[in-house]
Parts: sequence; structure tokens; C-alpha cells
Amino acid sequence: MMKGFTLFEVLITFGILAFLVGFVSFGLDFYKRQELENQTNDVLETLRRAQFKAISVESDSSYGVYLTNANYTLFKGQSFSQRDSRFDEVFNLPAIIRIEGLSEIVFLKSEGIPESPAHCGGTCNSCNQFTTRTSCQNQDGCSWSRMLRRCSGTCTACNNYQNPTDCQGQSGCIWHPPSRGGNVILRVDNEIRTININEVGRINLQ
Repeated sequence: MMKGFTLFEVLITFGILAFLVGFVSFGLDFYKRQELENQTNDVLETLRRAQFKAISVESDSSYGVYLTNANYTLFKGQSFSQRDSRFDEVFNLPAIIRIEGLSEIVFLKSEGIPESPAHCGGTCNSCNQFTTRTSCQNQDGCSWSRMLRRCSGTCTACNNYQNPTDCQGQSGCIWHPPSRGGNVILRVDNEIRTININEVGRINLQ
């Protein structure tokens, strides 16, 4: 006849499980914070390198940085769309990092003054936030399941839109006119790090 577990043994078992879950959760949070710090420093360094190349008039050109949630690119040229792609330096981002704020910044040749072209910024609202078919179908990248009565998919990122009408039609996106300077924001869950580029070209971590 097999002997059952005593109350003491059950409590010990649950205590060990709770400790392990807490330890794993702590380790994951630590990893996320460390990645956020590391990637913020890397983006900051890349912005400063682009500015230095522009001030040094390297290859007689302006230089800039273009950012997405998947990667960021140090490029040569007046804009990312008109760049010389042979000079691209591409840096991948971990999936846990989200980029907000400026998606493109160009440092003018010899001056190093920042110039941000008009762009669509912000973070598109995820599909699962929509509870009606109409609102779901109005969000690019989302589709409505009639059977499940739910919205699913992956919303199209804001930086894919090149004009104010399309940008403002995507929930969560904001159209930004041309400007000098601004913020590059890196986010992991509710934690953010902000890199500010002011109108005279000073780049600082806030």
C-alpha cells in the first residue's frame, strides 16, 4: 500500500515551486532590463557615429540613422529612401525591444545639425484591442474572425506609412511634420529609455 503525501511535504513542494517561479521571473526581468540598457547605449553610440561622419564630411555626404522594431541602420545620404545602400551598417534588435519616437534622423554634412524628415511615428494599436468587426478591419494587418468574434493578426507598423492620410488612418500612429531633433524611445514592457537629439545636435540620454 502506497503512503500518501503529508501536509508538510505538500507545503514544502509548493514552497519550492513558488521559489523557482519567482527566481525565473526575476531572472527574466533582469535580462529585459539589461537588454534595454545595452541596446539604448548601442543606439546612442550609432547616432553619435553618424553625426561624427557627417561633421567629418566623410565621403562628402550627410549621414543618418533609420530605426524599426527589427533593426536600425546607419546610412549615407540625405534620407534613408535616397541613401547609398552600399554603405549601410545594419544592427538587429531583440524581439523584446520596441522603438518609438523618431524613425529617421539625418545629420547634415559638415554641420552635424539633425534633420528629421516628415514621418509616421507612434505604436500601432494591437489587433486584440479591437472588439468590433468595423474597427478591426479598419486597422491594417488585422482581420476579424466571424466564428470566434475576435480580432487577430499583427498591426502594420507606423513607420510603413509615407503620407499623413494613411498614417492617421492607422490607430495608434501619429504623423510628424519635418523637424530638427526629437526623441528616440526604446521600450521593454513598461520601462523606457529616451535618447534626446536637440535642434543644435546635442545627443543625450535622458
